[in-house]
Amino acid sequence: MNKLIMKRIFFIVCFFATVSCHSQDRAGLKLWYTQPSGSTWENALPIGNGRLGAMVYGNVDTERIQLNENTLWSGGPNRNDNPLALDSLTLLRDLVFAGRQKDAEEMANRIIVSKKSHGQMFEPLGELQLVFANHDNYDNYYRELDIEKAIAKTSYKLGDVTYTREVLASLPDRIIVMRLSASKPHGLSFTAFYLPALPNAKVRTTAARQ
Repeated sequence: MNKLIMKRIFFIVCFFATVSCHSQDRAGLKLWYTQPSGSTWENALPIGNGRLGAMVYGNVDTERIQLNENTLWSGGPNRNDNPLALDSLTLLRDLVFAGRQKDAEEMANRIIVSKKSHGQMFEPLGELQLVFANHDNYDNYYRELDIEKAIAKTSYKLGDVTYTREVLASLPDRIIVMRLSASKPHGLSFTAFYLPALPNAKVRTTAARQ
């Protein structure tokens, strides 16, 4: 293969690599929809920061944001270890080294697997609802999850006003934030409700800061 052909191949490879990288940078990673989630949990958009999580439904008249927190589990404090495991560890290793894997597996099921609890269920924290009166006849609806920016966004038009909602779970600040905006002044009006998911939950609020 002569040098001229090699140069042409090199140029073509570099050209397509540049075009591919450029197109990926422009497109980004997004999930987008032209309809609200309704009451279907699987249609909501997830956000989270490792400690707090939320499912954003993107409904127009009644926005639903289901919340989770990483310490909410069913059951009480519990140790899952089996006290027999440590005393039998040497024998278990001998069975493995002797090639008796099946015997080792049966023994491990008896002495390592917990006899108490194999884990509890992750429980929901509650649901924040924002009710927007008379927001029924809307158009230009759009919602998305920007995976690169980790922002769930909902927008729609009501009359000559465009409404936008953005929800972000911040890792360094350890909070979930929602920003509501309207394209015209004094265009925002809503009622907020919080619905606890746990039967004995108590809700407390702090005074508004001036």
